[in-house]
Amino acid sequence: MIRKFRKWLIPALFVLWAMLIFFFSSQTYEEQRISPFLGQLNTPFLYEKLGGISFMYGGLEVSVHTAGVAGFLEFFIRKGAHLIIFFVFGFLTISVWRTFVKNGVISSLGALLCVLFYASADELHQKFTGGRTPLWQDVMLDTFGGLLGILCFLIINRRRKRHSMISLYISTPYK
Repeated sequence: MIRKFRKWLIPALFVLWAMLIFFFSSQTYEEQRISPFLGQLNTPFLYEKLGGISFMYGGLEVSVHTAGVAGFLEFFIRKGAHLIIFFVFGFLTISVWRTFVKNGVISSLGALLCVLFYASADELHQKFTGGRTPLWQDVMLDTFGGLLGILCFLIINRRRKRHSMISLYISTPYK
């Protein structure tokens, strides 16, 4: 009974996490905006420290000079959220695949393709949400986060198997 429940727990978590991503994608930029809160930080000090950082993302310059300190920090928080949310999604995706497909290569590639597909669908969904801009760079960032989650799962799984093999070897009595 417990094993049957456990077998469906991971897919249920996977579906709930996918719904959470969809919910966040349904919000407008204004609903997710945190720069007013970040604007309360010590701006002159941070402006001086971060003023030399500048790079291009999605065809736009990202810097303190173009976005202000609050907008610059918000950019990193939002992109970090992309990475973390899809890290968990990738971890759950490979968990589901490994529950039903025992071949490691097929389950890993299948999970990565699912992450790429969902990241693409997520950006497409944002196209129809007010104040949001779909970017292929975000698809790549999301996919990279998912890949990290998949790799983390595989490393944990490998260590767990190695540990159980060592325990089995140590606990086996000699004859």
